[in-house]
Amino acid sequence: MECDRPRPPHPCGHTPQGPPRPRQRPRLGAPDGHTLAGGSDDDTVRLWDIADPAGPTPLGSPLTGHTEAVVSLTYSRDGATLVSGGNDNTVRLWNVRVPSDASRIGQSMSPNAKTGNYLSFSPNSRMLGVSSGAGTVRLWNPDVDQAITRICASTQYVLPSQKWHEYLPRLSYDPPCTP
Repeated sequence: MECDRPRPPHPCGHTPQGPPRPRQRPRLGAPDGHTLAGGSDDDTVRLWDIADPAGPTPLGSPLTGHTEAVVSLTYSRDGATLVSGGNDNTVRLWNVRVPSDASRIGQSMSPNAKTGNYLSFSPNSRMLGVSSGAGTVRLWNPDVDQAITRICASTQYVLPSQKWHEYLPRLSYDPPCTP
């Protein structure tokens, strides 16, 4: 089939081949126009080089860390950060500046409510909106240094263990605030 002729929807190029894979869920093209991110039922995110649509190639190893299916993805405006949301109620950030050498940024974010089904960066990528579609959107600043400064200032440099575990349940108590 030719991909440039107007016809009813049909596959263009071919699907990446290899061993049978779990069902792919969300797919999202990076701002560079050459990278495709795909979430999967096997709890991973895979990156593909799609510069040649007829022969997409995998980039690096699958990104792991979710414990249930990856159901949503979004890129920062500059394409350097990819965010994944999973059915495990976590949101993960990935450094994809060099897609073939992608890596996790920090720990997963897991607020108390089910989240991660809908993700979106603000136009300047300074805020990340996260929602489960239940009428609530949480806004997060993905800049760790700014978040620490804001948390410490708002708690008057005292971050009790109870509050730490409420917002960072997977991390050992280690408050970053120094008066």
